[in-house]
Amino acid sequence: MTAGGLPIVAGVDGSGESLDAVRWAARAARLREAPLEIVHALDVPALLAGGVVPPPEEMVDALRARGRRTLRTARELAAAQGVPDAATRLDPDRAAQALIEASRSAALLVVGSAGHGRFTSLLAGSVAAAVGTHARCDTVVVRGDSWDEPGAATRPVVTGIDGSEAGARVLATALTEARARHAPLVVLHAWADSPPPHRDPRCVTEAGRRLLGERVLAHDTGDVEVEQVVVHAHPRKELLERSGSAQLVVLGDRGRGGFPGLLLGSTGQALLHHAACPVHLVRTTA
Repeated sequence: MTAGGLPIVAGVDGSGESLDAVRWAARAARLREAPLEIVHALDVPALLAGGVVPPPEEMVDALRARGRRTLRTARELAAAQGVPDAATRLDPDRAAQALIEASRSAALLVVGSAGHGRFTSLLAGSVAAAVGTHARCDTVVVRGDSWDEPGAATRPVVTGIDGSEAGARVLATALTEARARHAPLVVLHAWADSPPPHRDPRCVTEAGRRLLGERVLAHDTGDVEVEQVVVHAHPRKELLERSGSAQLVVLGDRGRGGFPGLLLGSTGQALLHHAACPVHLVRTTA
């Protein structure tokens, strides 16, 4: 179960990417025995003439009708994944605002990687920045289609951690995901292209191994098979490569050391744009 029985919320705009997100979210809800809510944003504020004059009511009615059709399709997809009782909701607001508001009472937000300019346009600048800064729960951006391939369930969950306090929560989340999926977990620490000044690369690697060992030892790994990996490589490159053989990549929404400035930096942007599998961003800031 998710904490407190909070729902998994999937944003949908009718695009193929957003419908993929609904299917992924339904499977996650089934694994967690959590409720599922599917939300469609009407984006009525975008229709205000001059920013103040309301649009004709018939135009809003047409948006509502299209939204209801989209939600029916999404609900049918969720039912096909084993979640027949998904709740649905039309929201009149813009995507970012609706999504941020939904996050206040959600265990997880799930969106696609591209779409028609609403929920699944997370990568389109301002929406990505707003959600990354203000969402109150974890977010999963569903990328690629490898997660839906036969045998995908045997692939590992991959997580990248550093020496920050937030890394403990990231690792805990990755363990939870791996356990729910009966999947192995790869815990990765990557240290840039060059060692710090006056440091032997072998010493830096050994320090990374100690860090991972201490982090993993502090958690109850239970029956999860955990592989600890320290690499002398750029985090962006290593994580992108490993996403090709993973079913999920779990990262903090902020970081330092190996994974700095995730949402605003090059590593996070690269993963959100190019990862070959879904990316789970763990909320580590208030």
